[in-house]
Amino acid sequence: MNLSLCKGKVPVFIGDQVQLVPFPERKEFDLMFKSNSKALREKYWNILKMRSEGHTLQSVGGTYTLTRERIRQIEARFLRKVATSLRTDSL
Repeated sequence: MNLSLCKGKVPVFIGDQVQLVPFPERKEFDLMFKSNSKALREKYWNILKMRSEGHTLQSVGGTYTLTRERIRQIEARFLRKVATSLRTDSL
């Protein structure tokens, strides 16, 4: 599952079930992507926001001069971090 199908929500796999949770606030996002580079966090935020709004891998990649595969990797990393964050919060 990818973000473009979720319209402002994030699919999180917990066991065999998929739950849709709201796209994280900017502050939560920055905590998930701990990076010294504010520009990198900004770029990731914009990429993931575009995907959650329904933009295709191709259109997002064209905007940032990245390949579709790189956009998919960024999205997959984000989804793993959200899932980890939710599991940690619920424990």
